[in-house]
Amino acid sequence: MTTPVKRITMSKPFCALAGVGPYAIAKANEVYEDMALRGRRLVSKMTREAAQEFQETAHELEDLSRTARRTQEMEEQEKARETAAQTPATQTPARSRAAATRA
Repeated sequence: MTTPVKRITMSKPFCALAGVGPYAIAKANEVYEDMALRGRRLVSKMTREAAQEFQETAHELEDLSRTARRTQEMEEQEKARETAAQTPATQTPARSRAAATRA
């Protein structure tokens, strides 16, 4: 997207008093256009770099989130295995309560 280039215009009386001729005005316009172009390129480059950095950060966060979910699932599975190993297979919760009340 290009923005319209602003032309520097000065009144003839001002140019006459300041001693600025048409060549100086044309040169000022060239300098202005060059600086505007450089500025647009710089902004474009910085925007691209920021977008790329944002995208890389988003991918890293997705990876971290995925790893955290896997770790949590593995911990839950391990906890379920430990709980299953602690409860004897022959005793159901009802039988273990009955045995505890008899003792």
